Amino acid sequence: MNQLGDSFEVEGFTADDVTKLRQYSNLAGIKAVLNGTAKIQPVGEDVARTITINETTIAVNLGAVPKPPFDGTEVEQHIGKGWSIVEKRTDGLYVDGRKVILHLSKRQKNGKLLKGHELREELTGKPVLDANIFDALLSNLHLIPEDWKKDENDNTRYIFFWGTIYRNSDRPLFVRCLYFGDGRWRSGCIWLGGGWSGSYPAALRAS
Repeated sequence: MNQLGDSFEVEGFTADDVTKLRQYSNLAGIKAVLNGTAKIQPVGEDVARTITINETTIAVNLGAVPKPPFDGTEVEQHIGKGWSIVEKRTDGLYVDGRKVILHLSKRQKNGKLLKGHELREELTGKPVLDANIFDALLSNLHLIPEDWKKDENDNTRYIFFWGTIYRNSDRPLFVRCLYFGDGRWRSGCIWLGGGWSGSYPAALRAS
C-alpha cells in the first residue's frame, strides 16, 4: 500500500483527491478497468462518460455535462449527478437496480394532448432519466429493450428523457427523445410549447 501512496504522490494526488477516491460510488468499476474486464470511454480531456462492465451492463456518468444535440444549444436544466449502473435484463432496462418504465400522464391518454410545459411541472420530483443515459443508450443500442419500439397499438414510441432540458439560441426549451424509425434507433427533440400525446412517454425509474 505504501507503493500506492508513493504513486499517488508522484502523480500529484492531494489528500482531498484520495478522500474522493475512497468515497467514489463505483470502485467496482475502477477494479474492473484494472482487471481488463471494463473500459473507460473518455470525452474531452478528462471526463469519462461511460464504463462498460459487461455485455449487458454499463456505468454512466450522470454528472458529466450533457452533449449538445446540435450547434447553438445550451443546457437549461440537468438533474444528473454521480454514476449510475444501466443494465439490460430479460424483462427490460434497469437503472441502479430499478426497472425503467415508460410513463404517461393521465392527460396524455385517450387521444388527449398535454402541453410540454405542463408535463414538465407534472414530472417534477419524479425519477426521470437524463440525456447522459440517453446518449449512452445510443452508443450501446443492444441495451435498448425491443418493446420500446412500438406501443400496444403499434404506434411508434417517442421516449423522452426529461432529466435534461435544453434551449437553443432562439431561447425555446426542448427535450430529447429516442425512437425507432426507418429500421434504426434515432434521436429527436420536441419543443415544450408543443403537445405531448400518448406516443410520447417519459423514461423514468420505477419506485
